[in-house]
Amino acid sequence: MMRSLVGFGFLLLLQVQCCLPCAVSRDQRSQVDRLLHEMIQAATAPGALPNPSVLLALRLSRNHNQSAEQTLLRKLRQDAIDRVKNGRDFSSGLVALYALAFRASCSDPRKVSANLDLVNLLEKKYKKEVENIDKNKYPLTTYYQLSLCILTLCQLHGDFSAAEVAKLLTRDEKIYSLGGQFNVDTAAVATLALVCVQTVDKAELSPEDNQTIASTVEWLLKKILEEKRVDGIIGNIYSTGLAMQALTVSRNYSTSASWNCSQTLDTVLSEVEKGSFDNPMAAAQIVPSLEGRTYLDVKRMYCSKGEAENPILSATQSPIHHSPIDVTYTVVDGVNSSFSDSIKLSVPSGSVFIKVMEAAQNKDNGKFRYLHRGQGQPLSG
Repeated sequence: MMRSLVGFGFLLLLQVQCCLPCAVSRDQRSQVDRLLHEMIQAATAPGALPNPSVLLALRLSRNHNQSAEQTLLRKLRQDAIDRVKNGRDFSSGLVALYALAFRASCSDPRKVSANLDLVNLLEKKYKKEVENIDKNKYPLTTYYQLSLCILTLCQLHGDFSAAEVAKLLTRDEKIYSLGGQFNVDTAAVATLALVCVQTVDKAELSPEDNQTIASTVEWLLKKILEEKRVDGIIGNIYSTGLAMQALTVSRNYSTSASWNCSQTLDTVLSEVEKGSFDNPMAAAQIVPSLEGRTYLDVKRMYCSKGEAENPILSATQSPIHHSPIDVTYTVVDGVNSSFSDSIKLSVPSGSVFIKVMEAAQNKDNGKFRYLHRGQGQPLSG
């Protein structure tokens, strides 16, 4: 039965579920903006090498510089084309980061040029990684790069087997070790990849494989938290950003250890003040976590027509949220209690209420329709 919104006789319940469990406050905003400014200055300097991690971090930030981001995107595009054309090194992990950076910039990674499809290229790289594991018991590159492959293919709807991933990224100390030491970076990216697969490709997973992934994630979280220092730093100062991302997306998993995110954030910010993240690559690793975002937010980024040209802000302007927020929209008959219909939606933060109603109608116009009575108040994330 169709539910028409006429503004009479109904109780509307709007539950905004935007997940920002740990991010800088407005008062701390200047420290992040300084990192953004330094990344932009370094990345756009004459002779600077293109860095997809930097562009990815800039796009996941809440303040933007349109000109700088488009300059970096052009550099990455030309560099990707040149790497493929001239046979320059283009490892699986690097291809994954390039593809994520393109998607985060609202540029189709499948259409970098007439002859370059980064998703297709990544699928081939991933296949070679798996073949090498089957033959030699280890990937062609590293498990860190393999995890980046899976994370990216999952978000960009690439071709891979979710069941295979459950068997590749397992509870094996050797996979997540470097030089005999547990490697937080590898474990964190693997966690992001597994959570993505379990969320996006859950329908393809058997109950057994789904349980295997859940068990592996819980084990990885436990191992990551075992690397937490008394001051909140996880592993080392430069691995903390990825660790924060992994712990953020996995907050629904139960672990025996606890994590005080505020403590970690305070310690990281004190290191920012000391200049520990002045290197662009170091800044790129920590900025998403300071913004309360993760690499999994790339698949949720809202790209409208002309997105690359329009809503980007300079670092001196107020923050704006480009990523969507999750909304549960419920329409209840408050008079006769004849129905109560809910629908889960994703809308850009800052949307007025009417946009939620439009999204509900577009997703299921058999149940949700409305009569336009004017504008509403923005939704904040």
